[in-house]
Amino acid sequence: MSTGNYNQRAAFRRQRGLSLVEILVGVLIGMIGIVVIFQVLAVAEERKRNTTMGSDAQSSGSIGLYLLQRDAQLAGYGFGTAHTRQIGCNVWVHDNGDAAAVPPVPVRDFQFRLYPAEITQGAGGAPDTIAFVRGNPKYSVQHREFELTTASDKASPLQIKNGRQGLEWGNVVVLASRPDEEPALSTGQTDCVLAQITHRPTAFLDRFEHQTGYQSSTDMVPYLQLPGGATTTVRFNQASWPTATEFQRDRGYVFDLGPQPRRTVWSIQNNRLIVTETLFSFPAQEAADGIINMQAEYGVDQNNDNMIGATEWTAVGPDNTKPVANPLLPCDATMPSWRCVRAVRVALLARSAFFDKTACSPNPQWSSGASGVLALTNFVMTNVDGTADTFGDCSENPPSPNNWRRYRYRVYETAIPLRNMIWATSPGVEIAGG
Repeated sequence: MSTGNYNQRAAFRRQRGLSLVEILVGVLIGMIGIVVIFQVLAVAEERKRNTTMGSDAQSSGSIGLYLLQRDAQLAGYGFGTAHTRQIGCNVWVHDNGDAAAVPPVPVRDFQFRLYPAEITQGAGGAPDTIAFVRGNPKYSVQHREFELTTASDKASPLQIKNGRQGLEWGNVVVLASRPDEEPALSTGQTDCVLAQITHRPTAFLDRFEHQTGYQSSTDMVPYLQLPGGATTTVRFNQASWPTATEFQRDRGYVFDLGPQPRRTVWSIQNNRLIVTETLFSFPAQEAADGIINMQAEYGVDQNNDNMIGATEWTAVGPDNTKPVANPLLPCDATMPSWRCVRAVRVALLARSAFFDKTACSPNPQWSSGASGVLALTNFVMTNVDGTADTFGDCSENPPSPNNWRRYRYRVYETAIPLRNMIWATSPGVEIAGG
């Protein structure tokens, strides 16, 4: 009897549950599984972020380059047929402002060069700035010769040789002095002035007026008006011509820029590609995010062969303060003019916003012709906060988010023909060297 009770008690003890050792082993296995799962999730999330941020950088670079390229392809429209010495003339502008704009545009006087594309090089490899000038005339009008009906009188109507067809009410025009009569001919410079057409007298089909106020309400057709509707004040006319210019007012050439010309300036600000319209003074717009550098060069046809070869890319544009050796041959090897600038090369550097502590990116490169031939050239890199590079490599421990090497990069570059300048001078041009 006693033996049976003992066996029964032993069976009960075997059925009570897990021992402490068994529980600890189970907890350890579970913790190892949790650690493995979280490591897998962390790696997967990191790869997902790299893929997502890389896609964002690719989209930003592609969109930014597309928008800039579209603007560049329109550059020069309205004045592509200008004389060698008129391309790059100093345009005097009086802006009556726009009090109703947000923010309001004050009255201002300023100048700009009549370049289809103007590159301002950043110091020490800093981002470049590119300005494009274009018109939007309804009709493709070749430049016309004009004379004032009363010599040296700004209030006098302009008499246009060969008629005023295509010169509409409200259009903005550039009046350029005759290159062969310019007082500054020895320096190769020609001055210009911006004006606005306020009236086309029906009694004179070869004239238009450019007063400080609109001359005829019958001309104020809504679809021809400037932004803001019918007004009594013209945006770009003033009571008298600028007195500090050598512009000869009695005769010259007129270039029609249409009702809403643009001078857009592309720049890099706070790691963003920004475009600013400076003629009508519209607020700056963000074109693409994550763009940290922009480099640009001119394609100058130095041998007049209607091609931009691999050796004809340069960061320095023609010097329009010097006379051209032969105005009838604008692309002269010894002294090329701005008519020789047939293309621009642009490179955008996009950076991923994701800090990757395992990354060690090499120095991004772009194709530059500064050495005389197209060659891969390093972008000048800085710390992420914009200061000079203080790391040198990827040896810092722990990895620093301020080290530019800990991010991923993409370079977007292209050569953009300035087609309005090409079409005005030759049947075509070939872009070579990349």
